Amino acid sequence: MALEGTWNRRDISRRTLLGRAGIGAGALALYAAGFSQSKAWAKPFFAQDPFSLGVASGDPLADGVVLWTRLAPEPLSADGGMPGRKVPVRYEVARDEGFRDVVRKGNTFATPELAHSVHVEVEGLDPAREYFYRFKTGPEESPVGRTLTAPAADADLAELTFAFVSCQNYPAGYFTAYRHIAEEDLALVVHLGDYIYEGDGQGTIGRGPVPAAEIFSLSDYRKRYGQYKGDEDLQAAHARHPFVVTWDDHEVENNYAGEVPQDEEDTQRFLRRRADAYQAYYEHQPLRLSAKPQGPDMRLYRRLTY
Repeated sequence: MALEGTWNRRDISRRTLLGRAGIGAGALALYAAGFSQSKAWAKPFFAQDPFSLGVASGDPLADGVVLWTRLAPEPLSADGGMPGRKVPVRYEVARDEGFRDVVRKGNTFATPELAHSVHVEVEGLDPAREYFYRFKTGPEESPVGRTLTAPAADADLAELTFAFVSCQNYPAGYFTAYRHIAEEDLALVVHLGDYIYEGDGQGTIGRGPVPAAEIFSLSDYRKRYGQYKGDEDLQAAHARHPFVVTWDDHEVENNYAGEVPQDEEDTQRFLRRRADAYQAYYEHQPLRLSAKPQGPDMRLYRRLTY
């Protein structure tokens, strides 16, 4: 089919698309039915930006780094506004911001099982070097991210400049510190935990949590991360520096420890909650496949050398 006229693909509505394409809802339904029978969405089309949560890199090694994004045109909805099938995603890594010198590129899939998040473990890079990266899906392109590999193991490192952060409570304050971090010359950012807060505190600055109640399910944890990672200052810091992340307690529940929740609760019910929380945490962080949770268990410890 051909579309004629001048229009903005981000603002076009379903009704406008049908009208300008000269097809009816029945024809579109048949078209969609054909898509649903395939294993992957071969030619994605998005009415809104699928890269609304930005990009990130993490766990830098001397020869590689993890690249992350999540396709979520509707980040505050249960499914992120994505279909229940895998979507092809392309990535590129270059030595320059204009991508004239691309050194690594490839294809992967964003799957509904991981909330259409993408974790690419790039290898074969040079130590202590700046790289730029981006993702593409269909006609859409992500913001450009910058990252920095770790120095070689035998490098004579005179100094190491990094930032550490923790306890970012969205309803309680603005994330302006991240804007300053994005403007600094750093090797990495270490996040020491409490990336989200799971509670129902509304705060006093008009940034109440989504959902508005305490979260317990995978769907709700995903929505909460969608809200936090939609913050422009947090996105700027992630796009500028590689992050090394660990958790504290609020990624699951205040003051939990191991299999023991804060309040009296059935152990199996709490472990189901912990499994959902760990799953959402992995989906929203630049972590390696080795950190992917198995039910309520997740191995987050690892070694990075500087």
